Amino acid sequence: MAVASASNLNLNLNLGVESLRAAASGARARFNTQEFRKLIDPLQYVVPANSVAFPKYWDAELRSYVYLAEFLANNASWPSQTQTEATKGGRKPSNQMTRDELQTAALELLEAAPEREERFAEILDQNDAEGAINYWLGMLMIDPARHPATHLLVRIARRVGEMVVMCLKEYFHAPRPSQLCPAIVPMIDPPATPSFPAGHALQSYLISYSLYNALPNIPQSQPPVNINDPRIGLFALAQRVTENRLIAGLHFRVDNEAGEAVAKWCADKLKAGTEYAKVVADAQNEFPQYK
Repeated sequence: MAVASASNLNLNLNLGVESLRAAASGARARFNTQEFRKLIDPLQYVVPANSVAFPKYWDAELRSYVYLAEFLANNASWPSQTQTEATKGGRKPSNQMTRDELQTAALELLEAAPEREERFAEILDQNDAEGAINYWLGMLMIDPARHPATHLLVRIARRVGEMVVMCLKEYFHAPRPSQLCPAIVPMIDPPATPSFPAGHALQSYLISYSLYNALPNIPQSQPPVNINDPRIGLFALAQRVTENRLIAGLHFRVDNEAGEAVAKWCADKLKAGTEYAKVVADAQNEFPQYK
């Protein structure tokens, strides 16, 4: 194969006067030349700055940091308050349980293991954030292009939940079930994070609470009042995702219950955000039937 010489490249990159004239008459012209650029007055092609705005709803995953910042600014004592919520009602991380409490918690995981085959595909699909989020998008037919504000609510909940839960995990530093009971063999590799609270539980319930608080007429959706109340609608979905982590052998039930409790606290605090309230109003306009 012939190799182009430097002189050949220069010929291709330079355009003579005759070529410019040919371009003016309708022939094809090269644009990657100094001569071509001289034909154009750049000021004629610059759009006035005040005539174009960047899209209001840009990348939701990254824009969610704006609302995380508002959440942190409005709730300076969130670390101690979420720690209290996580352990309210006598909930204990695994490293604070008695031997009998651990045996009871471990037995529940062993008894739930037979359900793995039925839920195999779900558990794998929901293992990462994007796979889990798709269940909420699918339930409400949320299209990020057509419903950018509602989609942003989901991303804000995930972002705030992720930050809160990772800080709580570091604070409680609880081992995973399989570290404490060799008979528990997780269906998938446990994340390299402490166990309490459960991240999927906190983020799942925070997404459901955020959507419900913005759109309270979503069919069959009602937040549970007590721990033993049945979960319906959005909250049944959050429970399903959460229980899948227990069935997979990744979390004790108390991890999930702590995550749910903290999620409700976070959702209530998010509602007080001025910027967050604007997103809620836009989401209500996207789904007026659920306002």
